[in-house]
Amino acid sequence: MSTVSTAGAVHTTVLPVRWSDQDLNRHVNNARVVTLVEEARLSAIAAWLGEDGVPDPAHPRVVVSLTLDYLRPIDHGPELTARVRVPRVGRSSYTVAYELVQHGQVAARARTVLVQMDPATGRSTPLPDRVRAVLEGVVVPDPDPDPDAAAGPVTVRA
Repeated sequence: MSTVSTAGAVHTTVLPVRWSDQDLNRHVNNARVVTLVEEARLSAIAAWLGEDGVPDPAHPRVVVSLTLDYLRPIDHGPELTARVRVPRVGRSSYTVAYELVQHGQVAARARTVLVQMDPATGRSTPLPDRVRAVLEGVVVPDPDPDPDAAAGPVTVRA
């Protein structure tokens, strides 16, 4: 059973990790982590968009990009929490960012880009006005990078 919270624009949900999600290394299999990200996204979109978030074959929004960084193993048993946010909304697409947290540490970070599609042409089409307005209302931009890190490495000569 998942517990859901939408505090501000960051959606938080507890994801169930099944015994069968483990691989021979006794941690959650990398492919199963993709499914956990999907479950977190569906929970967030339902919370943010309500009926407009229900998948509709006549007006599909499809994942066109997925990046996933595995930072530490995810175990069966301890609670796994997903923090989900929208850092960007475009004309026909939006980006969703995720952090999967276990043992008080980020175990995985992911990003997906979803595009509103026209099923007749297979091409992108503008997001419906209501969907765009709701998503723009929950945008949490990416944090600004560390200005010292952006300057690059520093060479010290003795």
